[in-house]
Amino acid sequence: MSTRCTITYERDEATGQEIHLYEDLLDDPGCVLLELEGFTFETSVSVSPSGRLGTRVMLRIPKPWARKLGMIANDRKS
Repeated sequence: MSTRCTITYERDEATGQEIHLYEDLLDDPGCVLLELEGFTFETSVSVSPSGRLGTRVMLRIPKPWARKLGMIANDRKS
């Protein structure tokens, strides 16, 4: 039995890319999870002069997907 409560799920059959935005009923109720499949990403870890670790994740999201997620306005076609 899954504890995921889907908010949105979409898959592009041509590219195999998919997005799944959901809540996990057994996880922190103040959070949602975003699962991406088939997207390019970069990760890096750095150490500041104070010795503190910092993690950075960058995802390359095509504009049509960003529009579907509400990250950018829908009025542009580029």
